[in-house]
Order: sequence, then structure tokens, then C-alpha cells
Amino acid sequence: MASPSSVLASLDQRHREGDDEEAAHRMESLRLSADLLPADALLKAAVYLKDQVVDATWRPGGGVGSCVVDPTVYTGLMGTAFACLRSYELTGSAEDLLLCSEIADTCAAVANSSPRSCRHVTFLCGRAGVAALGAVAANYRGDRQRCDFFLGLFHEVAEERALPVGPEEGGFGMPYELLYGRAGFLWAALFLNKHVGPGTVSDDLLMPVVEAVLAGGRAGASHNIECPLMYRWHGTRYWGAAHGLAGILQVLLHFRLSDEDAEDVKETLRYMVRNRFPRSGNYPTSEGNPRDRLVQWSHGAGGVAATLCKAAEVRAEDVKRLAPPARSQLLSQSYEY
Repeated sequence: MASPSSVLASLDQRHREGDDEEAAHRMESLRLSADLLPADALLKAAVYLKDQVVDATWRPGGGVGSCVVDPTVYTGLMGTAFACLRSYELTGSAEDLLLCSEIADTCAAVANSSPRSCRHVTFLCGRAGVAALGAVAANYRGDRQRCDFFLGLFHEVAEERALPVGPEEGGFGMPYELLYGRAGFLWAALFLNKHVGPGTVSDDLLMPVVEAVLAGGRAGASHNIECPLMYRWHGTRYWGAAHGLAGILQVLLHFRLSDEDAEDVKETLRYMVRNRFPRSGNYPTSEGNPRDRLVQWSHGAGGVAATLCKAAEVRAEDVKRLAPPARSQLLSQSYEY
């Protein structure tokens, strides 16, 4: 990702060359943003907002507390736990880590007593998120017994028989996207492997799910020879991170894929870049949708940008793994997503 200084330099050059009449205005806006939002001020504001969320959703008198109805990360109390975990990672606050653990314990109990409240298998909207966050918080606290408890819950989720079943075997109707589908389960596993340790969730368990996601994408793209992978959510071919290509591809980019699989992921990204809106640079919410409206993470450029950042990171890692002669040759080639 380009640094603010490099973006400013680029805009400065474009302004001097006269090829972007809005460059001066945008450059000044960036400078104002950099001056007004130093890192320590942003952190203080984020911690303050986290405290407000905790007061409103967890502390006695402020929110639902032990009467929590929604135990998920995306729309429920586990979102508060996730905010506390992120705050702990930045500040080292033991109080935030304890809050995360306490909320995870409550949400696990709710999910167990009311399965419909957390029936999906994903990180954001399902049981995998409760289990993954609970395990990570316990691991950071050094509570091995509690960590193992939550890992056990996660592996119960992983036993869902529809996860590794591809379209050629019927698919069992499980979607592929991030909020409610297989990509969301894989994201939870990646979260565990990052924060608890590599191999916490084994490749033997995950790669059949990855292969099912790839197979589903190829089946969904059979109508379009220019795009190797495509997925439907309730009949619509979404492009965004929540239900579509951006979210699914970002997850796939975290795995060591075969050359053929990796090329299909890259070519799908190229297809998206080629077919973005030419005037604004934004991305359609779904295949063939002409409306240029939404720019947030779930639908639009926000989610696609995160995926492209991951693609650039993977590209850099691929180059580093090459022997020096091959590395030089690859770096000399023109390559873009």
C-alpha cells in the first residue's frame, strides 16, 4: 500500500504536468488529513469509541449483558469482544483482554443454548467466530484449558459435512461467500492459525474446503469465458466483499494454491479491474449492474481495495521465494492485477 507521502508526491507531479485538474484539491485534502489525524490522536479516538461500545452493549445497565440475543461478530455482542481484542493488540490493556474473554464465554453459552442464534459456520455471522475469538483471547491470557475448550467448539463447526462438498457432488446448498458461507469458515480458521499458531487448524481440514470453493466458482463462471470464477448469492453474482468475489478471493489468496488455481484467482481479479467503472474507478455491486453508488466494504471499491492489497502482498512473497535470476526476470516483466 502506498504511503501518504508517496501519494502526495504522485499528486504533486500530476498537478505540475497538468494531467489532473483535481489533483491540487485532492493533494491539499490529503495534507489536511495527515496534519489533523496523527497516529496517537487516532488511537485515543479509537479507544474512546471502544469504551462507548462496551458501555452500551456489555457493562451493567448499559446494554444486553447476560441477556444477549445475538452472539455473532457482525451484528452482535462478539463484535464488542472483537473491538476489545483489537484494542488489546494495540495498547496491551489486560482489562480489554479480560473483557474479550468474558464476552466470549457468554456468547458461547448463548450459542450452545440457542443454536438458531448462531447457526452459521462463519467468522462474522456464526459459531466459528465465537470459537475463534474465544480461543485467541484465552491463548493470549495463557489459559490453555479455556483455549482448548474453544478450539474444540471450532472443530465441532468444522465437522459440518457440507463444507468440503463441491458442486459436482451436490453442494448441499451451502453458499461460498464470506458472511454466511465457506469463505467465512476459512477466514475463521486463518484467524486461529495467525493468532494461536500455524497449523492450529490443519491444511488437511482446510484444503478440501478451498478446493470446493474453487470448484464452485468455476461452475458459477461457466457462462463467462473471460472470468474463471463467479459465485451467486440468492441468485445474484455479487462482486463485493460481503457476498461476492472480493471477499472470497481475498480468503483464497491466503492459501498456497496450485499454479492453475492461483492463475484463476489472478485472472478473476484482472477481470474485475478491467470492468470497473471507468469514470470513478469504483466497482459494480454485482455482475452487469450499471449503478455506480456503493463504495463501502460490503459492496464496492472498499472491499475490492482490501483484496487487491492482499494480492499485491502475495505477489511480493512469490517474488521473494524465487532464486535471484528468476526473481530479476520476473521483476522486469510488466505485471498488474
